[in-house]
Amino acid sequence: MLLTGDSDYPGYKIIIGVRLLKICFLKRTDRQFCDWFALFWGVLFTLFCLPVAAASVQPKIVLIIDDIGHRYSDHRALKLPREVTFSILPDAPLTTEMSELAHAQGRDIMLHMPMESFDGQDMGVDGLRVGMYENQMEVLFDKALQSVPYAIGVNNHMGSRLTSMFNPMRAFMDILKNRDLFFVDSRTSVKTVAEEAALHAGIPVARRHVFLDHVIQHEAIEREFDRMLLLAREQGVAVAIGHPHKVTMEILQRRLPELREMGIELATVSSLFEPAEPTMMAQQTAETSTEATLVAPN
Repeated sequence: MLLTGDSDYPGYKIIIGVRLLKICFLKRTDRQFCDWFALFWGVLFTLFCLPVAAASVQPKIVLIIDDIGHRYSDHRALKLPREVTFSILPDAPLTTEMSELAHAQGRDIMLHMPMESFDGQDMGVDGLRVGMYENQMEVLFDKALQSVPYAIGVNNHMGSRLTSMFNPMRAFMDILKNRDLFFVDSRTSVKTVAEEAALHAGIPVARRHVFLDHVIQHEAIEREFDRMLLLAREQGVAVAIGHPHKVTMEILQRRLPELREMGIELATVSSLFEPAEPTMMAQQTAETSTEATLVAPN
């Protein structure tokens, strides 16, 4: 009852405080006076201090650019703010070069690990497949990891089939744990169990909320960018994945500078796993109603 009502009324907090203070002095015994005085200050703290603390929590966006390393045009992504993370494909023509350039800019770098998809797309020689033994996965993963210098975490490239199977993903998470790497589930399938497997293995894990360029059209990307902003405000954090397409880069170069004026922080992916942050696992158990259908094709 005490905290209900129109909180926009400018004097309502003062009125509540005055009434509580009157109650304190109407009490006849010292013990009652102390109890009610403590209640008075407790309510004032709740009314005035906690809203200020809550308001100081700044919405955060984490942006990962996938599929880096195949084309010379990927260099366009180097013009984005350094907080934007690069997820680099292993053993691609520009893998080493883009890793070195991104590191020189002070970016977070991830390994974009190819995994088997339901549609059987070619993953290259480094792809992880259903039916592999753990030692086979480990050999391929280490080879891929060595090709991407400075990688501090991993997300899946394709992988709709592999990420839907708990046992191989649990084995994969053990491999990551032994190398002190985190995992970001790209969520290329609504059946993914990658996040659950990471939790069982005890490694830091986050999930993708938005694919910016699932549809490579200007209007569609603008719409997903706006949805990313909305989710950041609603959830406190939104993780988005994009690709180094020309139209995506043009939109990001134009719109990312606007975030500061909106009171939204553009953050590195590693900031998700800093000790002061609430765990992403706890924050992200619920998804928006559109999330179930908004997945990558692989």
